Amino acid sequence: MATILIVDPDPANRSLLELLVLRLGHRPIGQRELAEGEEPDLLLLEPASEPGLRLAHRLRQRLLRLPILCVSIEPPSEETSSLEAVDYVMKPFRRSTLEQALEHALIQARNANEDRRTASLATSSDEETPMYSASSLRA
Repeated sequence: MATILIVDPDPANRSLLELLVLRLGHRPIGQRELAEGEEPDLLLLEPASEPGLRLAHRLRQRLLRLPILCVSIEPPSEETSSLEAVDYVMKPFRRSTLEQALEHALIQARNANEDRRTASLATSSDEETPMYSASSLRA
């Protein structure tokens, strides 16, 4: 189960996206949960919203590998291209199209999490691995 941050200025669209995310077995969160310190595995973003775009750029600085899936009423722009979204779904969309895009984005999220975990383990194991020499093993 992935934690998916949904950022859409329209409450009806946000509710629809939350329902779809729940139906796929994932946990939707909003900006309130983000402010409380929760870290999403994926950002589902309506980039036509200026506050949403600003939030996405701030998140991208903090969580470099956070996959972003754009779901928008507007076509991709230069501004949205800078987000390097894993996919871009135009509204209105077919449920199956969004489900496929979500699954693709979540594969990216899992890969990013594995990379982070591997890097973290490598760093911590280097710091915690005791150094042995032949003389210390004889003692």
